[in-house]
Amino acid sequence: MAFEEKVLVIDDSAIVLEMIERTIGDIVEVITASTGKAGLVKLLEHKPTLVLLDVKLPDIDGMKVCKAIKADNRTKHVPVLLITGEETDADAEAAAFATGAADFIRKPMHPAVVRARVKLQLELEMRAHALNAVNIELQRLASTDMLTGCLNRNYFINSADAELSRMKRHDFAVCVAILDLDHFKNVNDSFGHAAGDEVLRLAAACMKDAVRHEDTVGRLGGEEFAILLPVADAGGALIVLERLRERLSELRYQGTRPDYSVTTSIGLAEVYHRDLKIEDALQRADEALYRAKREGRNRICVANT
Repeated sequence: MAFEEKVLVIDDSAIVLEMIERTIGDIVEVITASTGKAGLVKLLEHKPTLVLLDVKLPDIDGMKVCKAIKADNRTKHVPVLLITGEETDADAEAAAFATGAADFIRKPMHPAVVRARVKLQLELEMRAHALNAVNIELQRLASTDMLTGCLNRNYFINSADAELSRMKRHDFAVCVAILDLDHFKNVNDSFGHAAGDEVLRLAAACMKDAVRHEDTVGRLGGEEFAILLPVADAGGALIVLERLRERLSELRYQGTRPDYSVTTSIGLAEVYHRDLKIEDALQRADEALYRAKREGRNRICVANT
C-alpha cells in the first residue's frame, strides 16, 4: 500500500523498530535506521513527514542529530519526536526543546501513545501545510491584478524598488518601460467594458509571453502597463520591447466589428544610480511614452538622459 506520509524512525533497538512499524504501519510508510548517521542519510533520501528519534544512539547523540536536522534548511521543517528511556527533569526537557524537538515519547513505549502522538504530529503538519497554502494564495491575491494576472501597481513598484537597490549594490543595468494600448478608449466606448476587459487580458498574456523570464510585467491602471527589465541596458531592452510591440500588433480581438487591432506605444528609460526611487525612472519612461504617442503611436521611444 502506498502512503502519502512517511515516518523515519531512528533507533538502535530492533524490538522498538518492529513495534513502531506494527503500530503505525497501517497509516504511514515507515522508514527505519539504527544509527544517527544512517538516519540523516535516509532523511535526505526519503524526505519524511515526521522523525521519531532515540536520544541514545550508538554513534551520534540523539540531541546532536536533532540539532543537525534543525540546522539544515532542507530538513529544518520536519518535526522530531524524541524517544527517551530516561527520567527527564524540567531542565533536560527544556534543553531538548531547545534543539528543536516537537515532543517526547518515553520508554517503555505504549503502542496507543505512539500512535496517538504520531497522528497528532501528522495532523499538525497537515494543518500547517494548509495554512501555508492559504497564506501563499492571500499573498498572490494581494499582489496580483485580478483582471490580467500581472502584478498590481503597488507590488510592481515594490519589486522595482528592490531591483533598484540590488542594482546599486551590484552595479548592473536595469531598464523600465511604460506601455499604453493605443486608442483603447474607443473599445470601451464603442463595445462596452466587457470587450475592453478581454482586450486587456489578451494584451497582458501577450506581454508576459514576449518578455524574458526575469522581466516583470505590472498593470499600473486602466490600459497602462509597466515592465521591469533587470540586467538590460537600453539596447538590450529595446530588443525585448520591439519583439513585444510586434507580437501585440499581430493580435486581433474578434469581439468587435471590425476586429480590434491591438497596438501599443512604449516609453523606455534606463534606471540610474542617481535615482532615489523607481518612480524617478518611471517618470522619464512616461515622458518618452507621450513622445511615442505624439509621433504616431505603435512605436518605442527612449527617454532622454
